[in-house]
Amino acid sequence: MDRAAGGTMDRAAKVRQYRKKRRRNYSGRSNSLQAGSVPKAGVFGVIIVLAGVLAVLFWLFHQKNEISDLTYVTGEEFASLMSFLTDDFAEEWADEADAYITRSQMKECVQAAGLFEAVSVTGGNERMKRPEVMQYYEQMLDLLDLGESVQKKTLLVLEQDGSSLQTQEGDYDLKASPVKLKPLYTYQAYCMEQTVLGIETESERTIALRDVQVQTVTENEIRFQYQKQEYKVSCKAAGGLSSGSSCTLCIKGGRVTKVKNIQNADPAAEQKKEQTDEKLPQTVKVLILNQSDVHYDQVYLKCDGESKVELNKKTKKYQASDTIQIKKLKLKKGSSAVITPANQDGRLFLTDKSGSGISKGYFGSMTVYRDAEGYYIVNKVPVEKYLYSVVASEMPASFGTEALKAQAVCARSYVYRQTASEDYRNYHAQIDDSTNYQVYNKSDISEQDIAAVEETSGEVMYVQDEIVNAYYFSSSHGYTSSMEIWNQDEDAYPYLKSKSLSISKQKDSKKDLSDEKVFQDYITSGKIETYDSSSRYFRWKAYAELSGSLNALKEKITQRQKINPDNFRFYLKSGKKQKKVSSMKGFGGVKKMYCSRRGSSGAILELTIQFEYGKAVIKSEYNIRSVIGCAMEKITYADGTQDTSARFLPSAYFSIDFNKKSGRYVLSGGGNGHGMGMSQYGAAGMAAQGWNYEEILKFFYDGAKIRKVS
Repeated sequence: MDRAAGGTMDRAAKVRQYRKKRRRNYSGRSNSLQAGSVPKAGVFGVIIVLAGVLAVLFWLFHQKNEISDLTYVTGEEFASLMSFLTDDFAEEWADEADAYITRSQMKECVQAAGLFEAVSVTGGNERMKRPEVMQYYEQMLDLLDLGESVQKKTLLVLEQDGSSLQTQEGDYDLKASPVKLKPLYTYQAYCMEQTVLGIETESERTIALRDVQVQTVTENEIRFQYQKQEYKVSCKAAGGLSSGSSCTLCIKGGRVTKVKNIQNADPAAEQKKEQTDEKLPQTVKVLILNQSDVHYDQVYLKCDGESKVELNKKTKKYQASDTIQIKKLKLKKGSSAVITPANQDGRLFLTDKSGSGISKGYFGSMTVYRDAEGYYIVNKVPVEKYLYSVVASEMPASFGTEALKAQAVCARSYVYRQTASEDYRNYHAQIDDSTNYQVYNKSDISEQDIAAVEETSGEVMYVQDEIVNAYYFSSSHGYTSSMEIWNQDEDAYPYLKSKSLSISKQKDSKKDLSDEKVFQDYITSGKIETYDSSSRYFRWKAYAELSGSLNALKEKITQRQKINPDNFRFYLKSGKKQKKVSSMKGFGGVKKMYCSRRGSSGAILELTIQFEYGKAVIKSEYNIRSVIGCAMEKITYADGTQDTSARFLPSAYFSIDFNKKSGRYVLSGGGNGHGMGMSQYGAAGMAAQGWNYEEILKFFYDGAKIRKVS
C-alpha cells in the first residue's frame, strides 16, 4: 500500500474516532488524559497530544547502568518504534533519549493514545524489561497501525556501521541506535520498508546464507564473500571446505552451525571425495518408551541365552531362564545397570513379573537408568540390526524385495540424520522407538527384512555432502508434498518436492491443487489411478461435529499451542475489528470451520475455526489432523470399512463441507500420513511395475545419490 502522508492521515483519523468512542462510553470518568480529549485541530492535534504527553513521561526515566543492551528500552528506541505515526516523537524525546521506560509511564502512554480500555498496564515506577515493552507495543500496533506498515522480520546482522545494517535481506537503516548489535547474530526486528524501528529480541533462529564464496578456511574461522562484501565467522566444523568453494552457511549465535551444498573449485577433488567411504557411527541409542511415557515403575528383562548385568563395577551372570527384576538390583537415583547378552546375536526381551515376554527381541545391550521419576530404558544397538526391526515394523514383507530395500535405505539415511540432533541427550539416548522417529521393535523380523537391510548394507542417500532427511509415510492422495506442510523453508530441503504418483503420465497429472475448487474436483474424482491407489486410505470420508465437542476442541487446541506456539494464532473480535490475543478466553461457541490456505500439493496449510467472538488459525499438518480428529465421529475408507473410534485424521489433504441438516462437517480426503518423501504404498506399486529400489528412491528424493558408508 501507499505509505505516504495520506496513509498516516487515515490511521490518525481512526485513532481519533476510536478515542471519541471511548469518550462517549466513559464520559463520567475524571482524568487529565481522558480518552475523549482529542483536540479539534484533527490529526495534528492527536500527534501533539501523543508527543507532548510522552515527552513529559520520559523525564522520570532512570539513567543507564552497566546492563545488557537488550534488557530495557530507551526513550530513543521507543520514539523510533512509535514513529510509524509521526517523526515528531524523536524531537520531543531528544533530551530523554538515554532513559528507560517504566510501567507507570507506559500506562500513561497507553492512556494518552486512547487505548486504556483495550490495553491494560499495571504496576508502579519500576523499569519495564524489553519483553514486556514489546508485548504492549504489539497490542498498540494491532490497534493503531491499521495499514500494517510495521512488519516483524528475522534479520541476521552481517555488519553494523553506525546507523547502517547489512543483513541477509539487504541493507537497512536504524531509525535509532539504542543498542550495539552483534555481528553474525540473529534478531527479531520491527521494520518499516528498509528501516529498522526497534529490536524485539535476539532470535534463536538459524539463517542460511546461500551462494557464499569462501575466501580462506582455518581451524576455527571462515572468511567469505556474500553479496560482494567480505565477512568472517567462527566455525569449528568446516569439513570439505577449501579456498574457492561456494556453499550455504547456516549461522546462529555468531557461528556456523552447518555447512551445506558445498561446491569445490577443483572438480577432481570433489569427485574423489564422493568416492571415499565416510565414517559414521556403528551404533544407535534408542529410548524405549513405556507407551507414550519415558518412565517405568518397574522393569523386568529376560535374555534368549546367557546374559550379564554390570552395576557399580560388579558383574552378575544370568541364565536364559532367569527373569532380571531391576528393583532387586537396588539402583540408586542417578545410577544405571547395563544388561548384555553373552552371545552377540542374543536378544533381550521386556517381560511381565512372571517372565512372559511383552516385547519383540532387542539386539545389543539394555541400560536401565533411575532418576527421580522412575526407571527409563536405552537400547544400544548396531545400526544394521536396528534396521532389521525398523523395516519389519514400518513395511509389510508382502510389499516386495525392491520396496523393502528402498525402505531400508530410507530408514538408514533417516536414523543417521536424526541421531545428529541428540534430542534425547538428557536421557542418554539419541532417538526413541515411536513414530516420533521410526517405529522400532513392534513387529517380528522376517528373512525378507534381513535380506533388504543386508543387500543395501551401509547405503545412505546424499544430496551433495548432506545426508537426506528421508521422510516417508504410508500412502498419498496422488501427490507428495514439500516442507510447506510443516511451515518450514522449502529451499533448505530441495530434494523434497511435490511429486505426482499418477500411473497414466498424462499432461494434467501435475496440477496446482491450491485452489479450493480444483482440489475438491480432484479429491472427489473416482477415475484416478496412482501407484498407491490400492491403499484403503487413498480416499476416505470423515464426519466431525464441532459444537458438541467444544470443550474437547478448545482443550486440544490449547494443548497443541503450548507445544507449537508458532503454529497457532488467536484473534478476539472487538466490534468490527479483531486483535491478536494469547488464548481463546471469551471466544464462545463454534460458528464455522474453513481452509484459509492450501498448498500446491493439496494439503491444508492453514485451518481457521471461527468462534462467536474470535477465531483460531492453525498451521502445520499434524496440528490440523489432531485438532479436527478430536471432534471426529466416523470415518469411511475406500474399501467401504468404517471406524467410529479414530480420533486423528489420516492426513491434511481434505476438502470441507457442512451438512446443515445433520449439523456435521463432511471431510472428503485422501492419503495416510504427512505426505512428504516416499509413499510406502507407492514404493510397493512401483516395485510391482518393475522398478528397482534405486529408481524408487530417485523418484521420491530429487537429486539424491546413494553412497556407501562404513
